[in-house]
Amino acid sequence: MKPYIVLGRYEPKQLTKAWKVGKYLTRLTAKKGLVPHVDPAHGPNKLTKSWYSDELHAEVHKVTANIESAESWHYDGDTTPGSKPECALVLWSSDTPTEFKWHNEIYQPEPYEVVIARNLECLHRRPANCPRKRWLFRQRVTVPTHMILP
Repeated sequence: MKPYIVLGRYEPKQLTKAWKVGKYLTRLTAKKGLVPHVDPAHGPNKLTKSWYSDELHAEVHKVTANIESAESWHYDGDTTPGSKPECALVLWSSDTPTEFKWHNEIYQPEPYEVVIARNLECLHRRPANCPRKRWLFRQRVTVPTHMILP
């Protein structure tokens, strides 16, 4: 068993427009019955964003932020005062996907897999060997009741 569920695979023919990636993947999450998480204290990361939606609590990055804390094991919102970290994360990456730490084991999806994991059930981090230029999608959603997450 892994700490995440694979929702699908998204491997576009061309990776040129961040908004297309964001629209495709947020449509996928909506079709899966996932609802964007409302957390005004810890919204989408706009630092290196190429596309984001406050309403959908989603973002697409073409360049990995040079933030050391992202390479440390963490939960989203764990250091943001007033944050609501009880949510699920939908993640996708073209290269070197996010790592998860669960029951002292490390897991990593395959590139282009769209995965969902409970934010507070497993730690995650950006891999240390991650290239600066890679495509990444993240959407925070309410913890679904219609699917069982590890």
